[in-house]
Amino acid sequence: MTTEAQVLKITKILDNVNGASFISMDTTTTPILKGGKKNPMQGRVQKHNKGANIMVFQNKKANAYDNMVKRRLIAEGKDPELFKLSPRAWGTRLQGLPLVEHKGALYLEVIFLASGQTSYTLDGQPIDADSIEGLDIGKPEGKQGTLEDKVIIRTFKMDSITRLSIGDKEYKASDWAA
Repeated sequence: MTTEAQVLKITKILDNVNGASFISMDTTTTPILKGGKKNPMQGRVQKHNKGANIMVFQNKKANAYDNMVKRRLIAEGKDPELFKLSPRAWGTRLQGLPLVEHKGALYLEVIFLASGQTSYTLDGQPIDADSIEGLDIGKPEGKQGTLEDKVIIRTFKMDSITRLSIGDKEYKASDWAA
């Protein structure tokens, strides 16, 4: 559950974002493995991603996602007016910030540019992805209309973000934790 103090801390950090900014991020998540409760590794595996390149955007004057999709459609020789932005499927975006609140949790909404280095641990010990029972690594990307150069939006739960680097400043999870 996100507290008001956490929202204030991350808001202060994201005040350094003006318009759109390119940042770097590290995350640690617990992947859902195939096999449900019968999988002996379920809940014991963690995925660590270091150095993902992302873009955060404020959406104060325009929607960055909408603008980027339309620019890419034009670059591909397609009519940008055929694209219509849909409302968020879940959560509420906080005005002027790249943050989404959903069921008491806070998420960072980003345009995903490039993944960093990924590694896995089982009970805190390194493990090869090939050795993880039920790990689904080959998920195909979803379609995005007729756009060939997709604009990938991701929302990362703030609890899973371990580091953010914005400009020349670096922040660790303890900087926004309760």
